[in-house]
This record gives sequence, structure tokens and C-alpha cells, in this order.
Amino acid sequence: MKNRYTQDKAASAEILRLALQKMPGHPAAFVPPTYAVWYEFLTGINPSLSEAMNKLLNGNELLTTEAAQELFNRYISEGDPGAQDAFRQDMQKLLDNLVKFAESTGSETDRFSASLQKYGENLSNKLDDPMLKNLVSEIVQDTQTMRGSVESLQGKLHESKSEVEKLQQELQNARSEALIDPLTGVFNRRGFEAQMKKLTSDPELRDKRVSFLMLDIDFFKKVNDTYGHLFGDKVIRGIATVLTSQVKGQDSVARMGGEEFAVILPDTPTKGAYAIAEHIRQSIERSRIRRLDKQEDVKGITISIGIADCDICGDWADAMSKADEALYASKTQGRNRTTLYAGAAANAAA
Repeated sequence: MKNRYTQDKAASAEILRLALQKMPGHPAAFVPPTYAVWYEFLTGINPSLSEAMNKLLNGNELLTTEAAQELFNRYISEGDPGAQDAFRQDMQKLLDNLVKFAESTGSETDRFSASLQKYGENLSNKLDDPMLKNLVSEIVQDTQTMRGSVESLQGKLHESKSEVEKLQQELQNARSEALIDPLTGVFNRRGFEAQMKKLTSDPELRDKRVSFLMLDIDFFKKVNDTYGHLFGDKVIRGIATVLTSQVKGQDSVARMGGEEFAVILPDTPTKGAYAIAEHIRQSIERSRIRRLDKQEDVKGITISIGIADCDICGDWADAMSKADEALYASKTQGRNRTTLYAGAAANAAA
């Protein structure tokens, strides 16, 4: 099972301190599920939980023990990375039950067929009125029994269809989560690669070019050392929010690891990519990020950017490497700037 808590001792200690500031203001007991809810909320690693908590807190509601347990059950304990195994097991149970039910219905069908044959044989004989009336009654009763079996099977099949659709959705959600960075909600490296495969298979983009932005937060180690790892995580989430707000359509954002991001801009020339990159860079430079522990805004966070492009079906890994080289040029020439690959240094802009 993949570890969802990747914070080191210093970061987790900071989270503990913040949680102890928040928890006494609410009636929820100091039990593990309550702390888990506060932990995941304060770190921002669980977007769905954060949304539910923000809704509760913004409505001036207090977190009770019952509410904390409900949030824990809904957003934490059910977040099982083994969803595919669970899907297979549930599907097997469902199929086993259907086989048993089909066998039972099959037996009922065989019995009904034998009864009809017997009734046909009886009808070939001379029957008086009471005997004929009794025979018709038996036929009606057996027909109703068979009809009930068929209706039951139809109901079971309808329930099974709904259950299969539910399981398929759960599996799809699990697959999607495997491509998403839990801290930011954007693609992770695997998601980035999956998105590129999707783009290269799109016939409408076959003759187009794709531009890549490689971005890195300037002096991020200093940010962590000065303000703490929890604030550093908040900076990373803030950068991801700005990036996603600046892209559209088939454009994509991915966190490649640590403080490094990538943006995919299909059917976008480098000139257009440069304009987008500069808009992103300036937006981040103007932004302020709130420190929860000190209740103050921190400004002066900046990023460096490198840009390269290639044919959509070309060697995009090579283009990413070139964008990384351009990013390095931005770093060595003073940071907080955007650089285009190909004579990269000459194309850098402050």
C-alpha cells in the first residue's frame, strides 16, 4: 500500500502544532480519526476532504466527534489504493451469485417444461369437467411460478447491471487517482505521460506542434528553511492553482516532482507559449500566500521557466529535455525569467 503521508519529521511536527491550535476550538474528541481529518486538511493532500472541511468551517459550524468520524469514513478510510483488487473480488462475487441464480432459474425452466409436457399428455386423454378444471388450475399455477422466476431473474440482472456500473466507476476513479498528484490535484509524472499518449493519438493534432513549459520555484529550499515545510507545501499548491487557471482546452499541468512543474500546450507555437509563460510568471510574482500560523501574507515567490517545442508525434521526451535546458538558462541568468530553447540565452527575458 502506497504511503499517503510523505511529510518528514519537521513537517509533521509543524502540522501537529497547527492541529493542536485548531482542535481545542471544536467539540470533537481528541481521537485518531479527528486528528487524521485535521492532518489531511492542514496538509492539503486530500482535496475532497479540504472542500468539505472548508464548507463546514466557512459556515461557522463546529467539528463534532460525529462529524469528524463521518469525514474520516467518507474521505480517508475509503480511500483504498487496492481498489482494483476490490473491484475484481466484488465482480467475482457478483458473477458467482448470478451463476447460482441462473442455475436456479434454469432448473425452474426445466421443471416447467416437464410440467407442460405432462399437461399435454393429459389433454390427449378424455377428461371430465372437474379433471379439466383441475388441470387448467395447475397450468395457471405453474405458469405464475415460472413468470415469477423470470421476473426475479430480470430484477437480479437489472441490479447486477447497476452494480457493475458502480464498480466500473469506482475502478475508473482509482485509475484516475493514480495519475494525479495528491498534494496539488494536477497530473503527476505518470499522468503527464498518459496525457502525451492521448494527445499523440488524436488525429486532429497529428500535424500540429506542441510546446512545453518547464517551471521551477526559485530558492524553494530557502522558502522551506525560512517558513517551514507546511508553508512550502502551500506554495506548491498555490503555484499549481495559478497554472491550472492559466491553461485551457487540451492544455495540461503536471507536477514532475518536488517544486518542478510542466505545462503541455498542444497546437501552440512557441511565441504563444512564451506569452502564456510570461503571464504565469508575472501572476506568481505578484501573488501573496497566507501563513496560517502567523496570520500574515508572504510575497516575493518567483519561478523560472524554460520553453521548447516539437511535432505532436515527434520526440517529446527530447523536447522536454530542451525545455529543461532552457529552464537551467533562466536559473543561471538570474531566475524569475522565461527562456526559449534554441540560442536559449539570447531569448531570455526578465
